[in-house]
Amino acid sequence: MSLAYDVRANLLLLVDLLNSAPHVTGPDDGLASVEQLTEFVTQHGFTGPLGATPHDVAVAAGLRERFTVALANDVEPVVAAINLTFSEIRAFPRLASHGDWGWHMHATADSAPLGERMASDLVFALTDLIRFGDLPRLRSCAAEDCTAALADLTRNQSKRFCDARNCANRTHIAAYRARRNRGANAERQRRV
Repeated sequence: MSLAYDVRANLLLLVDLLNSAPHVTGPDDGLASVEQLTEFVTQHGFTGPLGATPHDVAVAAGLRERFTVALANDVEPVVAAINLTFSEIRAFPRLASHGDWGWHMHATADSAPLGERMASDLVFALTDLIRFGDLPRLRSCAAEDCTAALADLTRNQSKRFCDARNCANRTHIAAYRARRNRGANAERQRRV
């Protein structure tokens, strides 16, 4: 299935939100301040008022925690998280078009609190993934030492590594070195 532009953008928003957690970014929370959240939504092309509040920071942290279930590829907990979020926001769905986005859904007013607008964008993107059987596009990085999330937007769903820590390159170099060492060890064994 080809994902709509807004769904793709909101999946990347979710991945970046999940990857802002301290267990991914290091000892610090990547979205612990009003300034960090304001910069985050600005980078993700949000419309409407972009000034975050301490309440919005708390909402973002709650959404990050709530939607980690999406990485387990188990639909039921994700549906429960979506439905809980829908019950918490004042959803007034409408079509909107701005910038390069074309026609897409907005579930809240542009004047709604920032955390509520983030929540609505995330649940609509996850709803589309579930409706079309594409939840496996959202998963954890395949690197053994990484817990980052990734959104596989490739046509054949072949992406395995996140973009957060250069995991693909590190994994491939480690595999190359292991093969090279096995070959060197085998050559030494032959000589003995």
